[in-house]
Amino acid sequence: MLIQSYRARLILYILLLIVFLSGTLVYSYRYIHQVILDEADNHLVRLKQLLNGHLNEERNELQRYAAIVAQDLRLKEYMYVVTGIGGDSKPLGELYDREFGWLPIDHKLIMDNDYQVLVGEEHDDLAAAVQQYTDTRGVGPFYYQGKSGLEVVAVTTIQYRDHVMGRVAVSRLLNQEWFDKNKQTTEGEFFLIGNNEIIMTTVKTIGHSQFDFDNNKLMTDSIPYRIYQIDLPGNNTEKPTLWFGFSERDIIAKLEKHRSFMQGLIGVGLAGVLLLGLAILRNFSRPLKHIKKLTHQVAVGKLPVLEKHKVKNEFDELNNHFADMLKALREQKNEIEITQNKLEQSAITDSLTGLYNRRYLQEVFPKLLAQTGREELSVYVTLLDLDLFKNINDTYGHIAGDQCLISFSEQLRHESRVSDYLFRIGGEEFLILSVHKNIMEAANFADKLRLTIENTQVRYTDQIINMTVSAGISCAGKHGSAEKTLELMLSQADEALYKAKNAGRNRVCLSTVLYEDFSESQNLNVVIKS
Repeated sequence: MLIQSYRARLILYILLLIVFLSGTLVYSYRYIHQVILDEADNHLVRLKQLLNGHLNEERNELQRYAAIVAQDLRLKEYMYVVTGIGGDSKPLGELYDREFGWLPIDHKLIMDNDYQVLVGEEHDDLAAAVQQYTDTRGVGPFYYQGKSGLEVVAVTTIQYRDHVMGRVAVSRLLNQEWFDKNKQTTEGEFFLIGNNEIIMTTVKTIGHSQFDFDNNKLMTDSIPYRIYQIDLPGNNTEKPTLWFGFSERDIIAKLEKHRSFMQGLIGVGLAGVLLLGLAILRNFSRPLKHIKKLTHQVAVGKLPVLEKHKVKNEFDELNNHFADMLKALREQKNEIEITQNKLEQSAITDSLTGLYNRRYLQEVFPKLLAQTGREELSVYVTLLDLDLFKNINDTYGHIAGDQCLISFSEQLRHESRVSDYLFRIGGEEFLILSVHKNIMEAANFADKLRLTIENTQVRYTDQIINMTVSAGISCAGKHGSAEKTLELMLSQADEALYKAKNAGRNRVCLSTVLYEDFSESQNLNVVIKS
């Protein structure tokens, strides 16, 4: 029979090999395509968690601003006069503007117990939202959609002599500037959706259009986006929803760039295989076995290094084609690994300073705590905050402020040890996670850094900018899980930092627990207690 001839068998084998190689290369391309998309989805989920944490920090910060206003004694006394005696509320507004005009907020509101607006009468929609929220949930932060757009609001009560006299509310707008700032941080896109329509986005080519969402995908102008919804707690059911995602076109752009090259490589390789099969009638068993072995390795996911041969016959030429193909696949695999490493690195570092971010703090702390638990060492948290940093931004501009943050980060690296972990946890707040034998080491290290910053001058254009830093120190104790221990340490360090700020700034304070553990003979000039 014809099929029993070597020529027919060779042609049959080569045809089968062509089909197999074609399927392998197509599968490899689709597999790489899917790997990139899956990694992008994982990265998107991690960034979503990071954004939720960042938004929670913003809400807590705004709540702290509301508490600062509500706890001011002069404001309480004015409120007492206005609500208890019936005085004019105008001086109350003047007091707020004079004492709290520096707060980075967009809207303010002061109300009495009957929800009568004393300060901020122009924000009647905000007053209605605050009343609705406090009637159902009390005080705290929430989001709502008002006349000015989407706002995050913090509410707290004003108490004087154990009597609640009213409430103070402060808010920030989630406007285009907020969107663009967070886009630079995450390198993703934001979409604000209201009534099933895109009302604000960081994608400049998209105007007000319908929100066509299906299975975590958004189609706009024929460009698919992989998106996830960001949590916005609040009591306004009609408020817009916030979404975050990446363009699939950007994600697979690097893979698409190599598509034509792969198609050409497939064509050349298959043509070479066909020519070799038609030209060789004898002595093909050994090289054919070699080729079958290579294809099997490719099928199981291996990409061996294949040396090129001097071309003596068609099998040598086929060998060289396989070497090119394997090299191309290895290069693409390396590019995918490099891209993945970059994505992982960007998820744990701050883009401006290059320091670790808060997400990596959650990862490294349990390991460090377990390590010190086996040794006679302790984990210390040093929380640092650049003093009056807003004044630097207001006086010299945000670019100068960024230069100051970069300079501070460089000094932080220079003064720290290799074993220390350095974080930027938001704005001008930084954190050092370090291991010391005792509090003396931790406090002396923090004060050395404080003196360095005090003597550091930042040159911006033709101006010299001086900085100081305040710090609070806490130590890990035995408080159960690593998560609870870290939460308690951050709270204690923040308490100590608050003392340092209240005591005049440019100083280091210990947490109350650390301070009380110290005897008077162990005097630290750098440590104070408010």
